[in-house]
Amino acid sequence: MALIYPIRSDAPEPDEDSEPVFEELAADLSDTWLVQIEADDDDDGVSFGPMAAPAAFELALELDDRRPDWTISVLPLHVPGTADELIALFDDEDELD
Repeated sequence: MALIYPIRSDAPEPDEDSEPVFEELAADLSDTWLVQIEADDDDDGVSFGPMAAPAAFELALELDDRRPDWTISVLPLHVPGTADELIALFDDEDELD
């Protein structure tokens, strides 16, 4: 599967067949998201958005089902906060030093 999306470092490991859970990410990272598509290795990619987290993940999952050979990334468009605050969302506290 070539679907790429952010996850928190403290999130439990998802089952292989589970779909992404976007509700927590939408609240933590951004209200608006982009879906980026790269059809092949030579493709620079194209982005679609901004859109709400549910719409972005729904589009990405549908695209991934239909074109599993594409690389599809779901990205937050706006992330409020400092670099340290953002790092803390994804890294263990031990890694901040």
